[in-house]
Amino acid sequence: MKILILGLGASGGGAEAAEYYLKLGHSVEIISPQEKADNDPAIQHLSKIGAVFIAKEEALKAAADADLVVKVPGIPIPYMIKKKAKRITNDIAALLENPKTERMTRIIIAGSKGKTSTASALASALNKLGISAAFSEGLGYSAFHLLSDIENEERTYDAIVIEMSLWQIKDTSASLGHNWPRIDILGITDNIPISLSPTDMGAEGSLFIGPWIRKIIAPRLLWEKLMISGIVRRRSVKMYPSPINPFRNKPGMELGWECLRAIGFRRKDAKNAFSGYKGIPNRMEFIAVDNGISFINDSSSVLPISVAFSLRGMKGMPVHLILGGTDKSRIDISELRDPIDESISLTLLSGSLTDKLIPLLHRECIKFNGPFDDMNEAVKSAYSSALSHRGKRDTTEIILLSPGAYADEYFSNEFERGARFKEAVLALIEKDSVER
Repeated sequence: MKILILGLGASGGGAEAAEYYLKLGHSVEIISPQEKADNDPAIQHLSKIGAVFIAKEEALKAAADADLVVKVPGIPIPYMIKKKAKRITNDIAALLENPKTERMTRIIIAGSKGKTSTASALASALNKLGISAAFSEGLGYSAFHLLSDIENEERTYDAIVIEMSLWQIKDTSASLGHNWPRIDILGITDNIPISLSPTDMGAEGSLFIGPWIRKIIAPRLLWEKLMISGIVRRRSVKMYPSPINPFRNKPGMELGWECLRAIGFRRKDAKNAFSGYKGIPNRMEFIAVDNGISFINDSSSVLPISVAFSLRGMKGMPVHLILGGTDKSRIDISELRDPIDESISLTLLSGSLTDKLIPLLHRECIKFNGPFDDMNEAVKSAYSSALSHRGKRDTTEIILLSPGAYADEYFSNEFERGARFKEAVLALIEKDSVER
């Protein structure tokens, strides 16, 4: 099959799509937003594994020849390409249309806030209840990453929890031709725009709320709108939180508990499934505190904006930042300047983005440790910096892994990178404890 991908995208979604389809044996062409550069690591890597980069001027012919055109987040589809393309998809549409997900319980968590915490908590609870659940995270991630995992014959899932923003809903609905596959449960975190007529599809919510959804769990205001809208069967919509919900006003678990009940779990089992939940893995995940130093795993930070967001919540705290990795989206490395300036010390992980960053650090006379290929060495180096600074401020030192880059060159993915960080931290603490 011939695949055309409309660029690499600001968050590397095009690269993830290319790798996915190339692994399946398809031919892949990518519209390059600029002339092919010898020093562009993303283009070099994808070219090496079989992708062909074409100029924008060739896009119309390529779209007409392609069996499938893949839309990348943040890149609009020109009208003429829409007209020429036989079929258009995006990452979530491809995920929902994959035959392997047809056998799974499909759950979508949507809304304007609280999506990630709810979807993560729900996926964790399902796994605790013996339902193998995959979690497709929204911000800065491509579902093609998860699709590669699903295609792996060694991994099987019973359910999939998909976090979706309103712009993802709009993109996905267009890719599916406004004809969605079966969705077992839709959990909505807050009020979203819907039309009050079944013939009016102007609002984002109306683009994906329809008879293909078996159960909708919505807050009161939205529930009232759905009751009079006529776009869904009234008996398929449930208002939350219910009076018996043990997690009322607890973000993530409140809606997650209602979803478990809708699947059919008993109250007590649904409640116990959330015990021990420690928050979103690899997203500002507290690992441990030792010797006056806290360790936080933010390995899911793959873009500079994520690093800046994480540090925003640590104003005035002495942060020792572990940064760097793979550049899959040709980011502007100057976007990392503020996070670097706000950090007490900087430790670098090896990778193509780090290679681009180091000359800037040298020009600005910014000191750094590394770069390190091995996570154990990176953690030891950051720990040494934290020990040296300890006591200079009346607060706990923080070692933060927030790479602002992908992990592909030295780890399988961001999740393995986070796991290696945890292992390195726990090994360091154990060794430090024995020596003390």
